Amino acid sequence: MAMKMNFSLTQLEYVMAVHKYGHFAKAAEACFVTQPTLSMQIQKLEEDLGVVIFDRSKKPILLTQIGKKIISQMQTVLFEARKIEGLIQQEKKGNKQGSLVVGVIPTIAPYLLPRLLPVVEDLYPEMELNIKELQTDQILDSLNNDEIDVGVLATPTQMAQMFEMPLYYEPFYVLSDKKHPYADLKKIKYNALKMDDVWLLEEGHCLRNQVLDICTTRKSGGEGRKYKFESGSLETLKNLVDLYGGYTLLPALAAERIGSRSHLTSFERPIPAREIGLVYRREHYKSELIEALGEAILNAIPEELRKIRQKDLDVLPIA
Repeated sequence: MAMKMNFSLTQLEYVMAVHKYGHFAKAAEACFVTQPTLSMQIQKLEEDLGVVIFDRSKKPILLTQIGKKIISQMQTVLFEARKIEGLIQQEKKGNKQGSLVVGVIPTIAPYLLPRLLPVVEDLYPEMELNIKELQTDQILDSLNNDEIDVGVLATPTQMAQMFEMPLYYEPFYVLSDKKHPYADLKKIKYNALKMDDVWLLEEGHCLRNQVLDICTTRKSGGEGRKYKFESGSLETLKNLVDLYGGYTLLPALAAERIGSRSHLTSFERPIPAREIGLVYRREHYKSELIEALGEAILNAIPEELRKIRQKDLDVLPIA
């Protein structure tokens, strides 16, 4: 006799919360219920299914072997169920109306968002955006866990079960102080860059890896500087260059405003660049809203960026 499946979507959401936080109290807080309520509902689900999903003896709480096998299917059930809500919202509001949870990487967010938000308000006044600034790995994890609808980041990520919509290419520039040797060059070659006095983003930023791809790893033989500093912010690196010296690499949007003591130098062709795009789950029930977001981004960026073609560039991988 086949086992009768008897569970609620709420119970699955509680399971996903405990899986995420590894802690019943934190999961209950995130779900806005008391811990006894959450624990009781998960225990009831385990009894109805005839399996133990969590090993409660571990700290943090971990999935059992059978829990590991069924957790991704639970996530799929929740994702598919949300499609019903999405379809109803689209029917009531129209395809370009509704809410999106968007993850944006820190090397894009400060430069794109001030341009983007007025465009969204103008083109799609009924679109609601809940925007989170996250690093690439956090965006991909959040997409996998259905915590965000779409990511704006450097692509391609080549993530399984994800769809990528390339939007534009963003070339890099060398930012140095005006007394730096690079400031005397009309254009610069890849192999002219040394590592002695470059300022880098900290680990975890895909832009850091792209900069390391461009810069040669050999030293010039000089003393270099005695300070080593890695930042989570391009704006901090720009200020260091302007007030202290050295150089860094900036994507085009971040290079629009620089300090009075700084200088931008372009690269010779093929110009190093990054591809910026949207990443979201295949067959997302908000795909029309996501496409509208992509259209708004293209309307928000400068015209010269929209015109750039890949044949003039060396598009760098993100890893």
